[in-house]
This record gives sequence, structure tokens and C-alpha cells, in this order.
Amino acid sequence: MRAKHEAQKGYYTTIATKISHADKAKLVSIAEGFKMSFYELLQALLLALVRYFDAESLVTYDHNAMMNAFANTIFSLKESFSPLSITGHKKRNINRAILFVQQNPKQLPQLLAVSKDREGNMKETYNFDTMLYEFLRSIDNEVLQALCEEKASRGYFSLLQTLRDIVLERISEHDQMADEIAEMFTDIRPVTGEKLNEDVFYRRRHENGRNGESCIIPTQRKIILAEL
Repeated sequence: MRAKHEAQKGYYTTIATKISHADKAKLVSIAEGFKMSFYELLQALLLALVRYFDAESLVTYDHNAMMNAFANTIFSLKESFSPLSITGHKKRNINRAILFVQQNPKQLPQLLAVSKDREGNMKETYNFDTMLYEFLRSIDNEVLQALCEEKASRGYFSLLQTLRDIVLERISEHDQMADEIAEMFTDIRPVTGEKLNEDVFYRRRHENGRNGESCIIPTQRKIILAEL
């Protein structure tokens, strides 16, 4: 092995980082789940980074969506730190937390945010917007800024209400479109109760028809003669 390393001097370089024993155990467990060695997992991760971010690589839509999820985490570390890093771990402290407070096991827990002020006093709040703001700021500041701008444009007072309306409006638009498509393929039954012929007639609406009249495909009528 040493002879091989000597022969390849100048061809390769070593990259390394230090992590805690607990974090390495997690990575080893992940590698075992893929039936890989720890070394193979690191090689695969590095290869994935090269394949996705190399200047001449083309990324498919599905891969791009997946990498955006990774990139959001990577970019969020620019103004933060990596929890896997052991550098300065003794200086870390928790200054905020979102608690799930439960009184009865059969009831849903309620949210409570706690934090420390500059004097070290503990404070608490039930404000959803405070929790949502701090949560989004820590994971994706771009989404937070877009949500704040949307809140201002709508004249809302709540970030959570803004997010709720955006999601429900999207669902409502989808349902409305589905209803309109279904209505286009609904059979017409005349008010007179006459039977339609064997052909299937579909309603076609023309909002701007001649003389303001709607255009409907005429149906054939069966004339029934009754003897008096």
C-alpha cells in the first residue's frame, strides 16, 4: 500500500475534517444502510458534489429540486455554523427554543417559545409569528423575505395568516380548475325532458357569441304523434 502511495505522489491529495465520535457513528450507520463502507460513503458524497456542481455538468429537473434542498442547508451555514463541527463546541449555548407543551395525552400539544434576553432572563411567548419568523430565518432567509413582502402587499398583520392563505388559495385554484374541466364533459339534458339520441352531446359555451347568444349544439328531437 505504501509503495502504491509513493508511486501516486502528486496525483492525489488528502482532504479531512474532524467530527465527534457520535456524529461519525451516525455516518457509519448511514453507510451500512446503503451497504457501503464509511470510506465509500465519503467518496460517493464527494462524487455527488462534483457531479452536481461541476461547471460543465447538466442537472435534470428532479436532481435540481433535490439539490436545491441541499443547497438551502449549505447556504444557511454562511451566517451560522455547522452542528457537525467540533470547533468551538464548548462555547455553544441555547438562547431560543420552541416547546411542545402537553397537559393531556389525548390533546394536541400547544406551542410555546422561550428565549433569553441580554441580562440572562428567561422570557416566553405564545406568538406564532415569532416562532415562524425565527424558524424560517434559520433555515431559509430567502423564503422568509418573500413571505414578509407578500404580507406587506396584502396588508396583513400576520406571517402565519399570509402563509395559510397562499397555500389554501393554491389548493382552491386547483379544485376550481378540476370542476371546470369536469363541467365541460357533462351531458346536456333538455328542460323538456326529451330523450337525447344515442350520440353524446357536450356543452360548449361561447361568452362572446353573436347577438350575445350562447352556442349549444342542437339535438335531434323525436316527434311522437298521438291519436286523439
